[in-house]
Amino acid sequence: MAIHTQNIGKVSEGAPVSWDSKDALLYALSVGAGARDQTANLAFTTENSRDIEQSVLPTFAVLLGGSGGSMDELGDFKLSSILHGGQAISVYRTLATSGTVIPRSFMSAVYDKGKNAVIELTTDLLDAETRETVAASVTTMIIRGEGGFGSAPAPSDGWELPERPADLVDIQKTTPDQALLYRLNGDRNPLHSDPALAAMVGFEKPILHGLCTMGFAGRAVLEGVADSDADAFGSLNVRFAAPVVPGDELTTSIWKTDAGAVFQTRIGDTVVLDRGTFVRRDADTPRDTQLAEAATA
Repeated sequence: MAIHTQNIGKVSEGAPVSWDSKDALLYALSVGAGARDQTANLAFTTENSRDIEQSVLPTFAVLLGGSGGSMDELGDFKLSSILHGGQAISVYRTLATSGTVIPRSFMSAVYDKGKNAVIELTTDLLDAETRETVAASVTTMIIRGEGGFGSAPAPSDGWELPERPADLVDIQKTTPDQALLYRLNGDRNPLHSDPALAAMVGFEKPILHGLCTMGFAGRAVLEGVADSDADAFGSLNVRFAAPVVPGDELTTSIWKTDAGAVFQTRIGDTVVLDRGTFVRRDADTPRDTQLAEAATA
């Protein structure tokens, strides 16, 4: 088994992916919008509230990758060897409440981590009519047991936990049926719903989708840093550090920066989302500068 490093940069274009108002509403509800107060977040959770225009949570873009990438192009390793290590999403044009995009995916990087390998899969979402890039995502996959091929080491992202109290702390409790709700967005992996399968891979219960946890944190950061303004969302990046079980309480600590924020999400003392960064779309401070400022302020 091997990583197909010869395919780095090889583009695979998927079938068009469409969404409508209902899809955007379902996603918002599935990542906790309105759970604490049903009268809050109405722009994300309703389409007919008086004097409120429906808006789409920017992290909804992670659902639009469709069939843009083929695992066969990445390598001949077993799917069971893959761990979702991290996710980044950039939005270049505020998402409409309905639309169609064409996912265009390619393996953008491969890193040797010794025992394991890391693959970065980039997906650009192109407007189906204009072919302009609406958003892009980078999925980081850890491939267990596939290291040792001698690539260059992964570059440092410069992230450090700030040595000062968080500017904001957001506490959100997931519900016992959170994964059952989130799976209706399209990810029907039974790891998140079938107790028997969860037990087979070592979990006492089905675990929450990592992208659902990211959605909770992303919504908290957008609310705390940009007053829930979808137009202000530039990019969000997280590392998945530990699994979440539906019903767990998520505590997201947020440190504001000139460009946006850095953040970390915990369950008790356990970090579940690490190395989080948020950059406002109107920010002109380089990302490396924002990380340095957050760590030393």
